[in-house]
Amino acid sequence: MATTTVEPKARKRRQKTRTKNISSLPAILVSKLTASQIDLTPGKEHVVCPDCTCWTPITGVLGTPLLVPHHTTPYHDSTTTPRRCSSSNRRIILDTALDAWRADLAERTEVSATVASRRPTKVLPKPKTSTVPAASQLTPSPLSAEQVRRVFRQHQERCPACMGEATDRAGQTLPCRDGERLAVTFLRLLRQEPQRQAVREFFARERRRFDRVYAAAAPTRQARWSAVLPAVRNADQLRRAVPQGAHPTEGPEVPAGHLVPRQAAEQPAIGQIKCGHCGATESSLVDAVAAGWCLITRRPHCGRCANRFPAWARTSF
Repeated sequence: MATTTVEPKARKRRQKTRTKNISSLPAILVSKLTASQIDLTPGKEHVVCPDCTCWTPITGVLGTPLLVPHHTTPYHDSTTTPRRCSSSNRRIILDTALDAWRADLAERTEVSATVASRRPTKVLPKPKTSTVPAASQLTPSPLSAEQVRRVFRQHQERCPACMGEATDRAGQTLPCRDGERLAVTFLRLLRQEPQRQAVREFFARERRRFDRVYAAAAPTRQARWSAVLPAVRNADQLRRAVPQGAHPTEGPEVPAGHLVPRQAAEQPAIGQIKCGHCGATESSLVDAVAAGWCLITRRPHCGRCANRFPAWARTSF
C-alpha cells in the first residue's frame, strides 16, 4: 500500500489569541534589538520576528509577553501556501523602558535625516548648447545642381509614389508633386550652371583687380595724410587752448555796423523809441512812459495802439 505525504498547512489564524502554549525557543531580548525593529507604542506593540522577519504583534504585555502565532508569509500573500512560523508563542523579555526606546528612536531618526541631508547628490553636467545665430548673421549658400540631385535621389528612395507603389482606388499610380518639383529645380540649375560659373569668375576677377588698385594707391593716401596731419594737430591744440564757454579770440566779429538798406531805414535814430505797430516814435524813454507807452509781446507800443490789446497783455516799461 503506497503512502502519500501531505504537506502540512497552517490553520486559520484567530483574531484574538488565547493560549497557554509557550515556545521552547529561547526568549527574545528587546535590548538586543534596534529601535527600528520594535514598536513599543502602548496598544500597538509589534516586533520584527527573528525567523520570518515579519512585523508580528506582541500579546500579554502586562503579563507574559509572547509573539502571537503567525505565518511565515504575510496574510495577504495568496501565491504561496501559508506555513506557521517556528517563533509563534515565543517569549519576549521587555527589558527596555518606553522612554528610552522613544529617545533612541528619535535619535536614530534625526541621525538618519542628517546623514541623508549630507549625502551628496549626483551632479548632472549641463548640456552645452551652441548659440543660434541671428537671421542677419546667416550667410546664405547658393543652391547647386549637385545638392539638389542628392536630395532628389534620397526622395526617390523613400517616396512610394516615385517608386510606383502608391495607387488610388482605381489602381492608377499617383504622381509625386515633390519629386516633380525637385526634378524641375535640378534641370533648371543644371541649365543655368555655366552662366552662374561665369558670373562667379567675373566677380572673382573684379575683386582681385580692386585689391591691386587699393594696394597701389596706399602710398598716395599715406602721403596725403602725412601732409594734413600737422594741420589737424594744430587745430586740436588751438581748440584745447580755448577756455570753456568762451569764443575764440581770433574768430571774426559780427559786422553789426553794416546793415542792408531796408534794415537801415527801419532802424530808429539813437535814443528814439519806435512803436512796433504803427511806427510812431518818441525821443526818449521818459517821454514814452509819460505818453502811456507799453510793452506788448516784448515790443514797444504807443498808447493808442496799446489800448487795442487787453490789460493782461500790456506790460509797463
